[in-house]
Amino acid sequence: MWSFINPAFLFALGAAAIPLLLHLLQKKRKIQMPFSTVRFLKLAQRRSASRVRLENILLWLLRTAILVLLALAFAMPVLRTSSFGSFLGEAQRDVAIVWDVSYSMTYESGRTRVWDDARSAATGIINSLRKGDRVCIFLAGDDVTPLLAQPTSDLDLARTLVKAQEPRLTSSRLKPAITAALAALKEAGTREHELFVITDGQALPWTEVTGAELPPTFVALLGSTSPQNVAPLTINVLPALLLTNTTAQLTANLGQTGAARDTTVTLYIDDKEIARRSATTAVQFALPLLPPGLHRARLETPSDPLALDNTFYFLLRVRERLPVLLVASEADGFFLTRALNPTGSLFDVKRIEPDALAAESLTDYSCLLLANALPLPGQALLNVEKFVQGGGTLVIFPGDRATAADYASWICLPAKPIGADDIAEPVRQPIRLRQPRDPLFADLKLPPGSVPAITARRQLTLDGSAPAAPQTQPLLTLADTAPLLLAREFGKGRVLLFTVAADRRWSDLPLSPIFLPIVHQIVQVSAGATAGQLFEWGDTPGFSTNPDRAINLTRAESNLAPIDPGKLPLPKARVASDVAELLRQIQEHRQGRPLAELFLWLVLALATLELFFANRAARPAAKFSTAKPEPARVP
Repeated sequence: MWSFINPAFLFALGAAAIPLLLHLLQKKRKIQMPFSTVRFLKLAQRRSASRVRLENILLWLLRTAILVLLALAFAMPVLRTSSFGSFLGEAQRDVAIVWDVSYSMTYESGRTRVWDDARSAATGIINSLRKGDRVCIFLAGDDVTPLLAQPTSDLDLARTLVKAQEPRLTSSRLKPAITAALAALKEAGTREHELFVITDGQALPWTEVTGAELPPTFVALLGSTSPQNVAPLTINVLPALLLTNTTAQLTANLGQTGAARDTTVTLYIDDKEIARRSATTAVQFALPLLPPGLHRARLETPSDPLALDNTFYFLLRVRERLPVLLVASEADGFFLTRALNPTGSLFDVKRIEPDALAAESLTDYSCLLLANALPLPGQALLNVEKFVQGGGTLVIFPGDRATAADYASWICLPAKPIGADDIAEPVRQPIRLRQPRDPLFADLKLPPGSVPAITARRQLTLDGSAPAAPQTQPLLTLADTAPLLLAREFGKGRVLLFTVAADRRWSDLPLSPIFLPIVHQIVQVSAGATAGQLFEWGDTPGFSTNPDRAINLTRAESNLAPIDPGKLPLPKARVASDVAELLRQIQEHRQGRPLAELFLWLVLALATLELFFANRAARPAAKFSTAKPEPARVP
């Protein structure tokens, strides 16, 4: 659409009629000259009257165009890229601002943060609005936070809210915020709409955004075009279970944005520097022997433009002995107690009667063993299932006390027992490992030359018609078919179900060479699984108590790889790399592109052409005396 800053000069377009009037009023000059030969008539004939008329028409058109372009240039024409509903573009508009508030916006480019430029951009957008215009603002973090959910004409309120904002300690997703902004504009009415996206140029927030039918859209990519950042991404401690007399190794993976380079990583434990290592992608530390207890540790990388991800917090839980709760009578738990309490044992076994389980606190244990302990009171059953969901390991050995009905109320079992059957002709059968890569068998050590085998005289019968529980696996079988040990993941924990008892009445498993190592592995792996929770992801980095936790910012946001402005999923968006360019694009869009200078250049070009043709038309005619006579023709 065309608009004019000085439309009064359009009246000057009437001057375009002047060349036409001059050409129409111009009198044809008649020259009378005597002649005596036909030679002069032939000379006059060669001057084509049609050519003269063509030159005159061309001059008229050029002069008319010059006057029209001059009038338009002084009227200051503006080419509008979209219609604003009126000739001068004064229609009121609704504006939606989507503001990236992730912690990557704290990146320091030069002496200023990207966040400060983003806040200036949001303020500049609001200041560019006129009286009656409205604005809504949506903050794009992990979730959408409506700062102004509906367009409001209270621009002072919008400025105050923008000024008070600080970046969140989260990552960013632009798609939900853009969707919410478009919905707010649609509900606001039929005014002219504009969408603004303010971010730092990081490619990550754009992964879910897809092209859509959008109003005029402006994208401010205010971050560095070549960002540099190094951050510890995650850590791993092996073995996961830390004991006072064992050594361990810590491996940390590093993430880098920009040119890869060696980085110094420093390990601190209990605020004491332990070691420094240089690496590019991964670094390893040998952990020192630590006293029993909970130790606060952290990894630090050197200061860089994004400081929030330079520290990685974690906990090291060192134990002298592993607490184990055994629920069994003295007779039923005889072999388990002996297996868990050899000379120099690391296990601290507490045995209680089944009736006392409801009153026992399970928070101090990572492994709970039930040996012929069913049926359990209702409250005890709820406590056990809650213990497993929280990350504990439950081991169930059947016994003669339980019936099929006593298993029916359990919801965490790997399979549903429907009874126990005596084996008429017991035979010795080898034990097969069905899942050799399971953590339970990672460090399983058997006596040299031994072949695990047992003779089962009584065994649980499982309901083969019922579908297997989710995430159920047979870990051990007798020969190739009969299950001996089943496992199921339940919540954060695990349930292990043996099909034979923990005493000699059902089988000779307690006397086999696999019994003691498998029981030790169960306890240690369960303790290691609990100890393996070294840290959590959250938005309050550091250490906390009650309970003790180490919290880190999510590291996806540490990847600052920039997006190519030419590959934005919003193909028609206007892209600005700084605040000044953004404000210029806004003004240009709302006022249009001034064409006065272009018209003046056209005037100059047409004036040059007009001068050329005018001189050509005014050239002197050939004189009779100089005209070359044509040879006479003999008829």
